[in-house]
Amino acid sequence: MESFDLLRSLLLFTLVVYFIYDYFETKQIKDEREELIRLKTFELVHKTTTSTLCVMAVLYFFFPWIPALYPILAVILSFLYTEILGKIYFRRKY
Repeated sequence: MESFDLLRSLLLFTLVVYFIYDYFETKQIKDEREELIRLKTFELVHKTTTSTLCVMAVLYFFFPWIPALYPILAVILSFLYTEILGKIYFRRKY
């Protein structure tokens, strides 16, 4: 039960960080550079989330005693953190 509370806290923290980041993200001026960053980020998010989903499906297939919450949580966290970190990376790159 203690690990469930830790996972719940991690997910809540992630959602708060994501919504705060998204709030400040909408305040920025949109131009061609930002559109390129957005497209590159979503391409990276798509690839990362798909890879995470495939890895979690294989792990769940070979280790069925793993609670289903862990693969779902891994996919959600990979989606959210890849979007945040991808935008930061591509802003520095472009």
